[in-house]
Amino acid sequence: MTIFEEVKEIVDVPTAARHYGIEVRRSNICLCPFHNEKTPSMKLYKRNYYCFGCQAHGDVISLVQNLFGLTPIEAVRQINNDFGLFLNVDKPPDRADIQRINRQKQKREAYQQWENHAYKVLNDYLWLMRDYAEIYVPQNPDDIPDSRFVYSQHHLSYAEYIADEFLLANKETKLSMREEIEHIEQETERLKRS
Repeated sequence: MTIFEEVKEIVDVPTAARHYGIEVRRSNICLCPFHNEKTPSMKLYKRNYYCFGCQAHGDVISLVQNLFGLTPIEAVRQINNDFGLFLNVDKPPDRADIQRINRQKQKREAYQQWENHAYKVLNDYLWLMRDYAEIYVPQNPDDIPDSRFVYSQHHLSYAEYIADEFLLANKETKLSMREEIEHIEQETERLKRS
């Protein structure tokens, strides 16, 4: 495995793009940093990218290379430093290096799966509160409010707040919310069953 293969194995294109300040939107679409555009035309895949506007394409190394005007080996060094990979760029990896790289990759993938799941949990909770507030609203002032409507009135603003906080938080803050998100997931499941 070459140093180039190692870097491409460890750091995927969307992660690098976000790290270097590219605003990645839903479905990994973004404004192409290589030409002036107002509508996103670049698609970021795990291993490569492609711009449907200017046809720029490549892997994570070429992305960094083109963003900063670097040679391929300079781009590898940049990624190595910026992502704290601790790879020895001047020698091929040994077995211990490969095992460490695989562990780092598994950790990143596990975190990404958890983050996606946590976002889904918070989004489900928020939409459940919005649905309760809309569907179960009393039809006239003399009606006794449905308990789901009452619940939504007490929890809707919290659901909006926690979802916003999660979206704007960094990795450490998101991880510190793990227990709270697990509680919200259990509560959402309980509410859906009742």
